[in-house]
Amino acid sequence: MNRAMFLSLLRQGLFGLPPKEIEDAIADYDAHFSEGLAAGRDETEIAAALGDPARLARELRAEAGFRRWESERSAGNLAGAVLALLGLATLDIIFLLPIVCAIVAFLVAMAGVAVGLVCGGVAVGLLALFPGLPFFGHVGFPGHGLPLALAGLGLIAAAVGLAALTWLLLDVVARALVDYARLHFRLIDSTNPRRD
Repeated sequence: MNRAMFLSLLRQGLFGLPPKEIEDAIADYDAHFSEGLAAGRDETEIAAALGDPARLARELRAEAGFRRWESERSAGNLAGAVLALLGLATLDIIFLLPIVCAIVAFLVAMAGVAVGLVCGGVAVGLLALFPGLPFFGHVGFPGHGLPLALAGLGLIAAAVGLAALTWLLLDVVARALVDYARLHFRLIDSTNPRRD
């Protein structure tokens, strides 16, 4: 996407705001392009770094609604701010919720497999320790203790590795969700004047 297309899509998304606010937003993003080009970056690269212009327009509309409500607390401005926030939240629910649910299901499945591997490792280890004892319908054979013990330890080691990988992935997903939430809270917080 080039500069003209980005700014055109942003302008379309801001339709309905006061003309001064639209021009200020367009000038701000045009300045981002100018600075990026002066630094030797490509227009496509700058547009990709700035993000989706439609999404930016929704965030700017929400921020404008919050600012109007902050400056003049009226029912109409409150309704505008709530509608702008609901517009962002609806988009998040439609697009983000299914992705988060799929990731959570995958992580729960990984944790379940890790638990299953631990149980299997313990069962195989018990067969190694008690070779003549019937266990889950199987009978161990004397002389196969060492291979069974190693197999049991291998299953338990695989479970530990899978649990560690699950934990790392959970950490990455949680950090990404926190960063995403901070973006929205920053948007809301930007309307609150700082009191020093």
